[in-house]
Amino acid sequence: MITHLEGEIEGIKKKIFTMTDGAIEAISNAIESLKTMDVKLAAKVIQNDTRIDKLEIQIDDDCVRTLVTQQPAASDLRLILSFIKINNDLERIADIASNIAKETIRLEGRPQIHPESDIPGMATTCINMIKTAFEAMTTKDVSMAAEIISIDREVDELNIQVYRELFTLMADNPQVMPQALGLIMVAKSLERIGDHAKNIAERVIYYIEGVDIRHEKS
Repeated sequence: MITHLEGEIEGIKKKIFTMTDGAIEAISNAIESLKTMDVKLAAKVIQNDTRIDKLEIQIDDDCVRTLVTQQPAASDLRLILSFIKINNDLERIADIASNIAKETIRLEGRPQIHPESDIPGMATTCINMIKTAFEAMTTKDVSMAAEIISIDREVDELNIQVYRELFTLMADNPQVMPQALGLIMVAKSLERIGDHAKNIAERVIYYIEGVDIRHEKS
């Protein structure tokens, strides 16, 4: 028989996983809308962001109520504190995906450009980082969570690579500047999503080991 505290934590966890699915779907749909110039899909991403915002508030309220009424200790306390931080990261990820979708709408009707950049690959990497972070939380696998921090560096490097490729393209073809600048913004947005995924991994490590590794260089 589960305790009242365990039941409340499980309820929060289910909402966190629902929010995670929503954030991942937002990234995927935003990038798909950009690839296909699907304005309707982009509008759907923007509209669904409101639902994620409301869920963020619910999760925060649940966490605060559980902290006040149940006074959890040790790993349960760390888990709820981690949920609060992770909740914010997921909301920011969804916001960034919404901004990418807005870029699709802004670029509607312009000729598409296809530079040798891997923006869809960046998006896939970011999605995998988020999924891996939650798998690490479920299995309490510190090494799996730590690996995400290394992958974030790869996303940073891809962002720089995309910037260089698109800057070169603009220099050779000034008429594509609006599209290229838009894609540079998208790449930067994905780099920020990678940062938030790394934040989630750091919070998972804090939950498992009780060690805050934020801002550490190694």
